[in-house]
Amino acid sequence: MKKAKSLIILFVALTTIIVFDSCKRGVDDPFFSFRSRKSRVTGDWTIESMESQILKTIGTQQLKANVKFNINGTGVSLSIDSIDTPHDTTKSYTGIIKESEYRFDKNSKMTHTLKYEITEEKTQVNETTNQTTIERWVTTFETKGSGTWNFLGRVEINGIDKYKNKERIAFIYEYKYQKIDSVYTKRVLNEEMVEIPNLSTYKTSSYVIDNGYANGQYAEIWVLRELRDKKIVMERDVNEYVVTNTVATVNGATGTATSSSYRGRGAEKITLKPRQ
Repeated sequence: MKKAKSLIILFVALTTIIVFDSCKRGVDDPFFSFRSRKSRVTGDWTIESMESQILKTIGTQQLKANVKFNINGTGVSLSIDSIDTPHDTTKSYTGIIKESEYRFDKNSKMTHTLKYEITEEKTQVNETTNQTTIERWVTTFETKGSGTWNFLGRVEINGIDKYKNKERIAFIYEYKYQKIDSVYTKRVLNEEMVEIPNLSTYKTSSYVIDNGYANGQYAEIWVLRELRDKKIVMERDVNEYVVTNTVATVNGATGTATSSSYRGRGAEKITLKPRQ
């Protein structure tokens, strides 16, 4: 009898812990879940959708641009609108996702990979020579990061909860790597649509941004709007200043490392689903 009572007490205690850790925190959270918030985050995820709109101020010359970036399934759209110019300089691009993954392990380690490709093509016909020029740019963007993740605690202002306990999640980066590979080809065709080799061009370029961080030097704070067994929706306000170290390679020749900076202000929202 005593043993049965002990088991009941233990069960009640464990159930209470689960209830307190698994109740609704985010705006669109399920009302109740049998899984803890940590276990719902832990695992391998891929990006289902993303909305990003950031005003970027680049370098000491204070060049400004509104950058909109969206992911929808395997599709990507990018819009760059330069500011303080006398004419419309908005450029829009579309592309495809090559790889996307967030990995959160139970020991609070995190890795992140995003790789996508944007293709642009332009065709012109010279009415005098009847030659057709086809220019093509293929640019691959790759971002990798590693560090730790953890929940943040409750924040109260004037007796009112601004954020509940474990409503926010922090990504503390220890390393971030970005690479931009670009391939440019120009093909010139005669009126029979046969390529003229000596007029064609092929160029490659690569830019690597490689940074290490320590003591929480670079962090992202996300609000968990929705946390379910098979879905995470999170959003954040962006207000960051980043100094980067860049190495450029053009047609195989590597240049010297240069340092630059940018400031970003805006907002991002991302939806994750389990990686298959």
